[in-house]
Amino acid sequence: MTRFNIYTFMFKPINQPDEPELFPTDVDAQESMENKKSIFNGFFHPATDLKFKSRAQTYEHLVVAQSGGVIVLKIANNTHPILENKFTRTSGEDHPSLFVIIDNRQDGKQVIAIENRTQAFAETNTVATIMEETFNRMLHNYKLMVSIRAKYHAHEFWDVVREYNEGIASVKFTFPYPNMPVISDMVGEYYTNLAKRTNSEPVVILNATNKETVTLDEEDMELLAMIKAASASGKLIIMRPKKARKWRRIGINTMAQEELSDKVLNNLEDQELIPRKWQALIEFLDKIQMVYY
Repeated sequence: MTRFNIYTFMFKPINQPDEPELFPTDVDAQESMENKKSIFNGFFHPATDLKFKSRAQTYEHLVVAQSGGVIVLKIANNTHPILENKFTRTSGEDHPSLFVIIDNRQDGKQVIAIENRTQAFAETNTVATIMEETFNRMLHNYKLMVSIRAKYHAHEFWDVVREYNEGIASVKFTFPYPNMPVISDMVGEYYTNLAKRTNSEPVVILNATNKETVTLDEEDMELLAMIKAASASGKLIIMRPKKARKWRRIGINTMAQEELSDKVLNNLEDQELIPRKWQALIEFLDKIQMVYY
C-alpha cells in the first residue's frame, strides 16, 4: 500500500493588489472565483506551460492521467547523492519522484493527496509549498490565489486541552475565505457573509475573563463546528494554556492520511490500464473525509 498525506486547497480573490499595474485590468476577481475550478483544470492541459518552480529551482513533473477534474501527477526532486564505487566517492545526480493526486471535480472536496515517499521528498509539506508557489504564479493572471494546507484530525484540539490541568486561557480560530459550501456551513452564515463583505478571513478569539480559563465543552455544537471547519480547511488553531510560556499550534501533529494499493499506481500511465484503474482512483478520492475525527 502507498500512503498519502491529505491536503486541501482553498482559493481566494485578489481584490486589492499591492501593485495594480502588474495585474490584468480586464479581469474580475469575483468572476474568477466563480470559475476557479475550470481555471485550475486548465493548468494541466498539454498546451499549458506548467513548470513547478520554488526558490530558483525547477522540479520536473509528468501529468500521468487526468479526467473530469481529477489529475494524477508525478513530481521529481533534485538531489545530488554521494556515490561510491571501489572506494572512490563521486557526486551523482538523482531525481526521485512521488505521486500527487488532485481532486478538482465540480462536486469534489478540493483535496490534494501527496505520496509520503521520503526517498523523493523528506516532507510532503515541501511538495505542497512548491505547488502553492507554482499555482499562485499562474493564478496571478486571474486575480486569484490558492493556499494548500494539510488536513488534520479534530481530536488534536481536545488532546491538547487535556494536557493542561490549569486550563486554557485563550483560543484563536481562523476561517478561510468562502470556497466550499460544506465548510461555509460549518463556519456559519454570519462569518461567511462577513468574509465576503469585508474581503477577509474571519478570526474568532476566545479570551478568558478575569484571568480565568475558557470553558471548552465537548458538547458545545458551535465550538465543535469551528474545530471541524479549521481542521477541514487546514487552518491551524492557536491555543494559549494558562500559566504556560508557549502558545500551542493545533494542526501539526495529526496530519490526515489515506492509503492506495500499489497495483493502482503501477504503470498507471499505460493507456490500456487507465479505465480499469481509474475507478479505483475515484474510490480512493471519494473515501477521503471532509473532517477527520
